[in-house]
Amino acid sequence: MIFHSIRWRILAWNFGLLATTVTVLLVAFHRHERANRTQEVDLRLRQLMTTSMGAVGEVVPGVAGPRPTVAAAPANPARARPNDNPAQRKAKAEQTVRELERDGCRLLVADPGKDAVLFTNLATAEAAAELLTACVAQLAPPGAEPGPARPVDLIFSLGTRRILLHRPPGPTFVAFILDSAGLEADLRALAWKLFAAGAALTGLGCAIGWVLAGRSLRPLDRIAATAEGIAAGDYERKIDVEDTESELGRLAVVLNETFGRMNAARERVTRFTADASHELRTPLAVILSDSQGALRQERTSAEYQAALEAIQRSALRMKAISDALLELAQGDAGRPVAADACDLADLADEAVALLGRLARDHEAKLVAQLDGAPVKGDAGRLGRVILNLVVNAILHNPAGVTVTVTTGVRDGQAVLTVSDDGRGIAAADLPRIFDRFHRADASRSRHTGGAGLGLAIVKQAVEAHGGTIAVTSEVGRGTTFTASLPAA
Repeated sequence: MIFHSIRWRILAWNFGLLATTVTVLLVAFHRHERANRTQEVDLRLRQLMTTSMGAVGEVVPGVAGPRPTVAAAPANPARARPNDNPAQRKAKAEQTVRELERDGCRLLVADPGKDAVLFTNLATAEAAAELLTACVAQLAPPGAEPGPARPVDLIFSLGTRRILLHRPPGPTFVAFILDSAGLEADLRALAWKLFAAGAALTGLGCAIGWVLAGRSLRPLDRIAATAEGIAAGDYERKIDVEDTESELGRLAVVLNETFGRMNAARERVTRFTADASHELRTPLAVILSDSQGALRQERTSAEYQAALEAIQRSALRMKAISDALLELAQGDAGRPVAADACDLADLADEAVALLGRLARDHEAKLVAQLDGAPVKGDAGRLGRVILNLVVNAILHNPAGVTVTVTTGVRDGQAVLTVSDDGRGIAAADLPRIFDRFHRADASRSRHTGGAGLGLAIVKQAVEAHGGTIAVTSEVGRGTTFTASLPAA
């Protein structure tokens, strides 16, 4: 769907927020404008009432006289004076009513107690009766007193009319009526204008939001393009960090590091597969060659025995490689490490005892300087760590080498050291010494039968126990491997 796009989601949120804000503001403005214009109509009604009540009293005797004038109210020349005779007073009252009509104001003078219209200039009797009913309902709701003790003014709307009710003490009331149809038309026109302005403003805001969202998401497009390129096989591609800003910059850095690690892992797997295939191919070739030669023609018992011995050596080498690969694979899968109490000194002592004959066969000297180094872990894996390090020191050095195994506790760490005074390792080979299938001297490995997995297994086992292993070496002076594990 289209809203699965982040850009469209941002635009939708922007539209919703902007439309809500604009709607609230414009509705508030429209209500404020309605209140202002309605207030103007009400003020006009009050001014008309103030200047006309005297004339209304002449039309309908008994209605209270004029209300106190406001300072801003204009004088009405048609207003009756005390010394006017009845004919003059009546003429001026009729003139006042005509002036009210010219101003668009209608009058309704009635007695709510009798539901009687005493005077009106409305066009039809039906209209007068409708207004009388509405005014009576406003001034005399159920349970109200029949007449107020003080004058009462009340303004309300009825349809398109705005009505000011003036009820002096007594039964009679006067209604001043202005048609507000023009006002309502103006307010409707204003509402449409505000709607058009709000729609235009919302559209403009959405357009700006679309552009800004595009600019903000452009780095994500570059990141996606780079990721697609890497997925297509261009593993050396990197995300341009300099052209990426803020949080996306940190994301680009993290992704570059992740892609780098993935590429390195891919290269390691590729190299590991190739090396494993190469290592297994050699003993398989020997097995096939010797078995085919033995089957091709009759041979002597000694020749058969020699062929079988060669096949056995190749099979044992394949088994050693398979076992090493299996152990590495189990470590890569995060196999849990046992937490048994053991001591590196005891494990080293056992290793030295087991390798005594191997050392004599290679004319090597084993020296053990063992102090207690208690740890918690898998005694079997830690024992193989010591065996691998000592065997490497014996087999990969000339006769007469001295191999020293040391254990102890330093700074809260159980430390195992295996050092020799042999030929040493070139500085160029030290960074890769723990890599799988890496051999500093390929010819020596072929002679000893090693596949270059022993030190990789050592490093994996030490790190699985929360420790570290380091190597220092100098050509012609020897090599030292140091493993540090958390002391128990």
